[in-house]
Amino acid sequence: MSLIDYFAVHIVPRMYRGKGALHPAPTGKLTDVVSCVREYDVNIFFLSKDETLIAIDAGYKSHPGLLERCQKIGVDPARVQALFLTHADPDHAGGLDVRQENAFQNARVYLGEREENYLTNTWHRKQIGPFGLKNSVTIANGYHLLKDGQTVQIGDFKVQAFLVPGHTLGHLCYLIDDELLFTGDSIALNKDGGWCFFDIFNYDSRMNIASLQALRKKLDLGKIRYLFTSHNGYTDDPQSAFRHIDTIPTMEKGCPFDETAPYDCFEESEE
Repeated sequence: MSLIDYFAVHIVPRMYRGKGALHPAPTGKLTDVVSCVREYDVNIFFLSKDETLIAIDAGYKSHPGLLERCQKIGVDPARVQALFLTHADPDHAGGLDVRQENAFQNARVYLGEREENYLTNTWHRKQIGPFGLKNSVTIANGYHLLKDGQTVQIGDFKVQAFLVPGHTLGHLCYLIDDELLFTGDSIALNKDGGWCFFDIFNYDSRMNIASLQALRKKLDLGKIRYLFTSHNGYTDDPQSAFRHIDTIPTMEKGCPFDETAPYDCFEESEE
């Protein structure tokens, strides 16, 4: 197991118990179009319309509950026609890793052109003093790279990519049909609105803040019906999700970021 994988599945759960930092939506149907599967602290999103099925992110490597939870929401991951990665971290792209069985075997994979640098280990995911942590995910060749602002049509869905660097340098947000915004790990959400994502996970939090400020100017928030985050659920008030984006949130035991979050979001007994 790589250092970054060990950190994600062993260190993070211990560090964040009782701090209310991470609160993904439970597995289920969220809107008339969007459903999700929860894997530990992260959501995989599925969007279905008529004969078109697409996904946002692929979750962890070899998560034991993926197929059972997909069946629960009436989704066959082998039917996904296109899968859009927000970024290449192991909790978002691990489900596509070549060293495991790929449940999304028939999906055309999309990611940001800058994010590819993590897959090729041209860029380190995190620099800690003189040490650079490499990304741990390898996906099969044949994926498609997206530029900032690029739009693709997948069946009945229009998908527009927006480069929002900061969490990673090639992180993308996706606007679907001009009304569903998927923000990946750029926004942390609680009852008071949205914030810059948590500093410890970001490559550069100040860059993340600047990117969110720029994104807000590009979007017509009045037309967006829902905003989805990968680790903190979703909201039907996109305006509020940009309310505190200039601020890096803090969390500690006794003063949790989200008072409604489970004590240990890596505990999956309720799923």
